[in-house]
Amino acid sequence: MGEIEVAIGILHWFGMNLAPRFTNLHAQLKHLYRGPDQEGYADFLIQPVGQIDRHLIAVEKSNLDHIAATLGLKEMSQSVLVRKICTLSGHHRTRKALFEYDKLIRTIYTLRYLRNPQLQRDVHRWENRIESYHQLRSTIAQVNGKKELTGRTDLDVDISNQCGRLIANVVIACNSMLLSRLLGRCMPTGNDKALDLVRRISPAAWQHLHFLGHYAFRDKRNPLDLEAVLAGIGWE
Repeated sequence: MGEIEVAIGILHWFGMNLAPRFTNLHAQLKHLYRGPDQEGYADFLIQPVGQIDRHLIAVEKSNLDHIAATLGLKEMSQSVLVRKICTLSGHHRTRKALFEYDKLIRTIYTLRYLRNPQLQRDVHRWENRIESYHQLRSTIAQVNGKKELTGRTDLDVDISNQCGRLIANVVIACNSMLLSRLLGRCMPTGNDKALDLVRRISPAAWQHLHFLGHYAFRDKRNPLDLEAVLAGIGWE
């Protein structure tokens, strides 16, 4: 077991949800666990593979709270902390409680995912957006033929990474403004074909951009003329 196996539980501590997409739903049946009532599942179509030790989670709550506080105060990164926990003996009570808690949260999410087709579609869209963003970042990083971050020191690499993030965010912000203008232009016309096309365009698209072109930094007195950019776009 490693960091991935406990990520769902750890994020749940901080009010966030890790919502993975399951490509093989049948395989997820091996990760469904139950409470103490074994007889209550006798007639269920999907059978749990084991029991969650909720008592252990309750007993180890103070230690789990300490782990959460360590992460919340950023005294240690999640990857480092989880690696340390995973080096402990499999019989270590706090380690076992952490994985038991993750089983609980993962089981709840998996059951919701299996029962809710809309959640499955939403997760699919979210992951596609994340993938689009990563592709945009990769394209920016490879400008001038470079395939990785530049810099000789950790600070130089971090600056290079943050510059890439800034450019990507500017691209997404600009695309969002353009798409909002297009959407506002299409809605009064009742052109369903145009509306559907606009809604399918990703704000992370970059095929219309030339990253080796001229970068113009404007102030509030000389904003980007969005209407001029969209002047040549029409709908049949």
